[in-house]
Amino acid sequence: MGVTSYVPLAVLAAVLALLVWGRVHRTTVALGGAVTVLGLRLITEQQAIESVPWEALGLIFGMLILVAALSKSGFFEWVGLVVVRSAGYHPFKILCALAGLSALLSAFMDSITVMIFMASLTLEVARAMGVSPVPLLIAEITSANIGGAATMVGDPPNVIIGTSLGFGFLDFAAHTAPIAIVAFAANLALFYVPVRREFRKAHPRDVLEARHARLDPHSAVRDLRLLRIALAVFAFTVTLLVLHQILDLLVAFVAVLGAVLVLALGGRDMPDLVETIDWHTLVFLGALFIVVGSVEASGVLHEVAGALGAVGAGNAAVLITLLLWTVALASALLDNVPLSAAMVPVIRDLAAATGIPVATLAWTLALGADFGGNATPIGASANVVGLAVAEKHGVHVGWREYLRLGAPSALVSVAIANVLLLVLFAR
Repeated sequence: MGVTSYVPLAVLAAVLALLVWGRVHRTTVALGGAVTVLGLRLITEQQAIESVPWEALGLIFGMLILVAALSKSGFFEWVGLVVVRSAGYHPFKILCALAGLSALLSAFMDSITVMIFMASLTLEVARAMGVSPVPLLIAEITSANIGGAATMVGDPPNVIIGTSLGFGFLDFAAHTAPIAIVAFAANLALFYVPVRREFRKAHPRDVLEARHARLDPHSAVRDLRLLRIALAVFAFTVTLLVLHQILDLLVAFVAVLGAVLVLALGGRDMPDLVETIDWHTLVFLGALFIVVGSVEASGVLHEVAGALGAVGAGNAAVLITLLLWTVALASALLDNVPLSAAMVPVIRDLAAATGIPVATLAWTLALGADFGGNATPIGASANVVGLAVAEKHGVHVGWREYLRLGAPSALVSVAIANVLLLVLFAR
């Protein structure tokens, strides 16, 4: 492999450095990287088109419109008030409620969809409490990625791994779900201290109770008709997302169908919602995938995998550990969807060369990609979308602030996965 094969990696490194610097808008940075790899012919036009996850972008587009309709109806203010009241303004109960909901929903539907919903909900809860939403938001993002690791339909990497290697919903539920449950419990404990510290700044409990004592949650609903329509369409869409494999439907089709239904049934002014959605996020993700696609096309990832096989050949424990931490580290810097797609043929070859069951390597790959993606703001699509929703509402989370909470979460969950994988599968 020539020196020029590492040029795409240098372009990706430059893009990541500019994103961390934060002085240039991330969409501009990603577009600049995409133009560079195309201009230098590091990736062909056809490869660039194929590297963009059009299905994922269609899913995000449709769900953004559905969530915008729910927000317009006053749904999130209503749910936020209900959550604050039912948790008794107690920080740990609120943390458990929101993080648990994120993890549970992400096990049965795409974590991108979950974070579009949960980010809006968290902002309303934090606004009611008078605290910063950042610790809760990052707790939910990490919980969503951990919960999504439990099943095949949760995180996008699991869909890629399962469909490519012939594993189904029950296979993931039996092998990755127990590890995800343990990791989620540890993640809750990890976020308790920062959440409790932030909640010390909250309005006094008696003030909160007095403020909300006369406020009926239903009074937060601004448009009851739209709320009913949006909830019905949302429930219909989520049901189809859960059953999309059985019904042989594309998730993008399901989400856009839901968007069309709510736009058509919600009222004459509903099409205006299309202008309010976050187009920057869609463009950013598409451009970033082109840059990552150039790295995949260069063959660098396959070279790394060959080195892994040479080091860990014949020793399941060594290979599991190397594969897990290498994928986790790569997922912190590259979006875990294209990374997983690139690694599927690699683990198939590793299994054939070493005699280690491909299933063992599949669970290792899935957990490394899902948990490692929690480390940085761009490690997983759910991270990008959740933070974009927050920024759209005036809450900016920088790299330093995210890394302070997200990186320890990723390290702890990957370490737990490492131990349990060795106990369960390294024989």
